[in-house]
Amino acid sequence: MVSLTDTLVDALARASRDDLVRCAEQWSTTDELRQIGIRVDATTDVLAALAGLARRAQASDQRLYCWWAL
Repeated sequence: MVSLTDTLVDALARASRDDLVRCAEQWSTTDELRQIGIRVDATTDVLAALAGLARRAQASDQRLYCWWAL
């Protein structure tokens, strides 16, 4: 488990829908996502959900954490 940086949380919290779509377009063209057929609308939804979490975390003076397993 790792804590997301304040810089990333701030960027997510301040991102507009257009910002999220632009990032999602770039993200969805990576080899990993393109090979499994992940489209821009799915990556946009993920970023929008993360942005919402970031806004709620900031509003309640909390941190965001990421957990992953290989």
